[in-house]
Amino acid sequence: MARKPTIVNKENLERTKEMVLESIDFKLLRSVDCDRLGRVVSEQTQTHINGITFKRLYGFTKYPFNPSIQTLNILSQFLGYNNWYELEMSFNDSQPISNRELDILVSFYDFDLINNIEFHDGGIQSMSRKIALRFREDVTTFKRATTLLAQKKYAQVFFIEHFPDYDNLCKYYYLLYEEYLKYNTENNGKIFGHAMLFIKSFWLENEQDCKHHIAEMRGANISKEVYPYLVGRYFAYNMLYETYYGKETKAYKYFDDYLEIRKQLPKSGKRFLDFPASEYIMVDCLLHIGAYSKCIEILELAAEEFPLKMEFARKGYYRQMQLIGLIAHKKLNPKFDLGAYLAEIDPDGFYFISQKYFSSYYYYAHYLNNGDLAHLKKAKDLATEMGNIFLNKNFLHF
Repeated sequence: MARKPTIVNKENLERTKEMVLESIDFKLLRSVDCDRLGRVVSEQTQTHINGITFKRLYGFTKYPFNPSIQTLNILSQFLGYNNWYELEMSFNDSQPISNRELDILVSFYDFDLINNIEFHDGGIQSMSRKIALRFREDVTTFKRATTLLAQKKYAQVFFIEHFPDYDNLCKYYYLLYEEYLKYNTENNGKIFGHAMLFIKSFWLENEQDCKHHIAEMRGANISKEVYPYLVGRYFAYNMLYETYYGKETKAYKYFDDYLEIRKQLPKSGKRFLDFPASEYIMVDCLLHIGAYSKCIEILELAAEEFPLKMEFARKGYYRQMQLIGLIAHKKLNPKFDLGAYLAEIDPDGFYFISQKYFSSYYYYAHYLNNGDLAHLKKAKDLATEMGNIFLNKNFLHF
């Protein structure tokens, strides 16, 4: 009976083959050189692997070949690793999160005996960023950690609420918000959790789920006391819902209501109150409902009323808002040249939680400006990577 083919990552196999060649002091020019390599590897690993294996591996025969796990383990040992698994893990930038490391990451938020923690404590914020990046490297463990994080008060504040991961929201990050809603039943928690699940459902074009989450948001209390980011999400997502699934005239009623409550929102202070948070969310929505003039209006108000802060500049937030404005201007005036403005924007500088999301805007803006379909393809490829159906179908086109 033929051996069942081993499933092998082709890229990792090619890297392994290159490493083997780099480890020997002769070249594989003829098939007899493969016999020599077999003897060298067998002697060094104290196993047996014959030249025929290497003739197949390096293409000296036309026999279709997929190495067995035993062969891969021998090659790994020849290169100084215990087995194929260990060698493959060395190709990754990170290692899986162990149970011990997971305990350490989650227990970081056990601040029960600490008083007067600032909402934007720099040290906690920095560590939370590292934890968020670490979980991105091991999605399986992140999924296991969602309940553990959602149960902890300070994990809710410093991890869940601080890192709304747009790039992975449709694929798996929504699981965190489902757990969050089970443990945070406060008014602001309800708005935030359902807002994130709404936008995920909206991007997936799931009307039924959109209806459920928007109803839950509307059941919460919205006022000037609610945090500006949440105010922005509340009105922006209601506008999206009414435009695509309800009554468009009602959408603009929500815009008028937003303008009124916006006048009462703080424009300075701690807790990111010195950043145009509601405006940041709202202009994205206005772009998607085609309200380009209103989008520019809000951007201009934000520029007039909020100071420029280096922290937000470093994270690329202002550039993201500028990018939205450029697309809005181009939509209103097709002759408007974006070239010089786009040259000032580096998508690699966008904050990691929405880098792909706004990079798709960046390439789309280039496409609008020069008509190069390669730029449109880049934008669509990023939307596909994120699983964002809405961007691909309803936004990324002329």
